[in-house]
Amino acid sequence: MDVNPRQTAPEGAGRAMERRGLLVGLGGLGLASGAAALLPGSAAAGEAGRYPGGAGGSIVRAVAAPGELTLSTDAVPAGLVTLRATTPDPEQQHPLGLLRLRHGVSVAGFLEHYRQAATAQDPAERRAALALIDTEAHYFGGPAVSAAGGAVEVSWILAPGTYHLLDYTTTDPAHPERVRTLTVTPAGRPHGGPRSAPHVIAPYDDGDRGRFLTAATLPADGVFHVVNHTRQLSEVMFLRVTPGASEEDVTACMEALGRGEQPPVYPFTGVPTGLTPLQPGASAVFAHALRPGRHLLTSFISNRETLVKRAFEGMWQLVTLR
Repeated sequence: MDVNPRQTAPEGAGRAMERRGLLVGLGGLGLASGAAALLPGSAAAGEAGRYPGGAGGSIVRAVAAPGELTLSTDAVPAGLVTLRATTPDPEQQHPLGLLRLRHGVSVAGFLEHYRQAATAQDPAERRAALALIDTEAHYFGGPAVSAAGGAVEVSWILAPGTYHLLDYTTTDPAHPERVRTLTVTPAGRPHGGPRSAPHVIAPYDDGDRGRFLTAATLPADGVFHVVNHTRQLSEVMFLRVTPGASEEDVTACMEALGRGEQPPVYPFTGVPTGLTPLQPGASAVFAHALRPGRHLLTSFISNRETLVKRAFEGMWQLVTLR
């Protein structure tokens, strides 16, 4: 999620990473207020979700079109809230993030600072803009969706308050249609209950390098509990590896991209999908269904110290989805 669009894959082969360059690398935040936990997908009463078995709660459908973001409702009771996101866009991945602005911060002001962080060429200017948006919002994570990847679900236990769902493909404050407000109203009693996820993915820091603690084989159609043990924002993205590509091919590609060079081979296909930025120390659960096969598990968020995507610095792992 580096905001420097120059650090991308080659034209044609790597346009997915170029689009990812619009998503600002955030970090340095504490636990998100307003949510006691983030939990796996569920369904509203009388309505089955893609991953059935939830304990009640509300379901909100989000559609990320090329020009706007729409929600099936703009108000839900406090408690378990499941966001089920899809996109009809055949060209671009749409990473959606739920956030809660701090008191006194406007959507327009936040988007302006976000634009500055996403477009600044000077490292000092970029750090200053990132520092602003670090203090202006709490980040809860969310679903990164593509047309080929299908629906992604993320659930939270949300307290009453005002939240915003942002399509991170926007960097222009003149386009508020890519931001939607979700009002969580007080409930007489908890609305829906938590569930546990059977598979754990834990990003963590190993010195200067980020890593993932997880199994080498994961379900292609599954529910994942993510716990962010790193010191900065992290995400969990799955990117399909081309048939026959080796670990050496991935290493050579990432190292070349980190140097701003043309990689000798681009061993990926499609666009990444998964869970968008999650704050340090926080947890989330998301559910998706992907094609079985080998995938790269990684985070494209910028390292806050180096301003280079952590994927390019070695924060990745090859996993098999079955």
